[in-house]
Amino acid sequence: MSDCWSGYKPEEAGFEHCRVNHSYNFLNPEDKNIHTQNAERMWGSAKWRNKRQRGTKRDFLDSYLCEFMVRQEIKAEGADLFDSMIAKIAAAWPPAERV
Repeated sequence: MSDCWSGYKPEEAGFEHCRVNHSYNFLNPEDKNIHTQNAERMWGSAKWRNKRQRGTKRDFLDSYLCEFMVRQEIKAEGADLFDSMIAKIAAAWPPAERV
């Protein structure tokens, strides 16, 4: 889902693309479930954290976004941030098998 900016061409990659024309409305009049509010809010939240920290180094942008996504996932689960991070690290890098 996106606004009607001409640069968005997901159909070329084989994706279904629902549009909202923000010149006229913020919800698609044919289907009220088609809107961009969630994506706009989430992107705003991701950018806000880095702005609060006085900027983003381009070399680290992907790691900043990964951290943001993991924090959002843990928040949605309602779990403790520290315990969840330790569990995710342990799952990603299990200890070598002992002989």
